[in-house]
Amino acid sequence: MKTIKLFFTVAILLVTVSFANAQDAKYHLRDFGPKLTTASIKVYGECGSCKHRIQNALKVEGIKTANWDENTELLTVQYNDKIIHLDKIQSLVVAVGHDTEKVRANDVVYNALPDCCRYPRKS
Repeated sequence: MKTIKLFFTVAILLVTVSFANAQDAKYHLRDFGPKLTTASIKVYGECGSCKHRIQNALKVEGIKTANWDENTELLTVQYNDKIIHLDKIQSLVVAVGHDTEKVRANDVVYNALPDCCRYPRKS
């Protein structure tokens, strides 16, 4: 009888320890994901079409989210800086015709934007 009690006690102890270790391992797996950097960039534009164009230009590897606010003209980007750098993100935006605070889009690309998307440019 003592042997059976001892067996069940050890079995319950092993199950409890195994479950605790499994939960601990599962928790630590979450820590190994890529560390994301968040940045806000001033990007000039006018309308919903601009928003669509800017955000679509940033659907590339290394960028998790990109959201351009039409009212504030701020682009908020979450990205993995081991894969893509802020300069590259700005060059992707400029390539579709939208100036940033630091980089000006090519005049030919800007002039090809629809009329509703032509924002007043800084000289």
